[in-house]
Amino acid sequence: MAATNHRALDAQYYTDPEIFALELERIFARTWQLVGHVSQVSEPGCLLTAQVGDENVIVVNDNGLLRGFFNVCQHRGHQLVDADGAKVSRITCPYHAWAYSLGGTLLNARGQDVGELCVPRVQVESMAGFLYVNLDSDAPSLLNTVPGIDAELAAIAPDATKRVLTWRRKHLIKANWKIAVENYNECYHCPNVHKTFTAGIIAPASYRITPRGYTIHHTATAAPAERSAYARQIDSNEYGAFYTWPVSSIQCYPGQVLNTFRWVPLTVNETLLIREWWFDRPEPTTEQLQVIELDWNTTVCEDFDIMDSVQRGVASRGYQPGPLIVDPSGTADVHAENAVAHLNNLLLTTLSKDA
Repeated sequence: MAATNHRALDAQYYTDPEIFALELERIFARTWQLVGHVSQVSEPGCLLTAQVGDENVIVVNDNGLLRGFFNVCQHRGHQLVDADGAKVSRITCPYHAWAYSLGGTLLNARGQDVGELCVPRVQVESMAGFLYVNLDSDAPSLLNTVPGIDAELAAIAPDATKRVLTWRRKHLIKANWKIAVENYNECYHCPNVHKTFTAGIIAPASYRITPRGYTIHHTATAAPAERSAYARQIDSNEYGAFYTWPVSSIQCYPGQVLNTFRWVPLTVNETLLIREWWFDRPEPTTEQLQVIELDWNTTVCEDFDIMDSVQRGVASRGYQPGPLIVDPSGTADVHAENAVAHLNNLLLTTLSKDA
């Protein structure tokens, strides 16, 4: 492998508020983004909320049908729901008590006749049990956008649809969202930064990162059992991660440790990371908590200072985009940045399209 004509992005793509505003409109308002799991809305009336770009959305079980809505009252704009985990028979705005059905239609405006109203819908689909939404009502379906992931995930985590949320942690990354997803989608830095990951979780020589359209597939075999950094509760030696453009990933560690990444762009230089782990119970066992703590305290936390530093670096007058290390075979091992080049191409292609 060698440096090619692929180069890192110009600084403006990480620092310019106008480009960030354009991304919110052309990327985050038109793509599929992970918001949760079917287990969180398994019964009629169960709902969850999530931030998608600069919008907040609701996903609710409407008597067995999953509905997605913008989280905004059609009266004077108050958010309809301000917390996850509620179970309701109707959605009532806390401001003036206007009430909507679980299908989004106005039921009652405090006795006033204001005509027919409906909360605007967003698309919602499930993939291997995980819920994604798209603000664009005309967008192609999720399964057509990222084909194959549901079957591939089911092959390494057969009970993915039955998992429940066991643990959640958040961290404010002081960097642009693209710095976060570029970092996630290359393991060129892993031998230097993630020594626990490369020594005790995966076998580095087996690691492959394969861009495929709007997804990037990570695969590896587990580190030998005698070197494993944790006790695998399930006999499985496969590692797989399924990143979906722009800010979502489902990841499965050896032993079927299922976890997810959600990156929420807040400003041009701030990104909220939401990390969730999905096991067979809502409260972790001692062994499950050990895996969670190991993952968070090593692999996840080891990237925080790096990403913040890169943001400072791209804002420097001394920054000049350097060449990327690209494997011409197209399937990158641990020492390549093919996926970064792929991400850059997705970004530039999307931003150059007519509105």
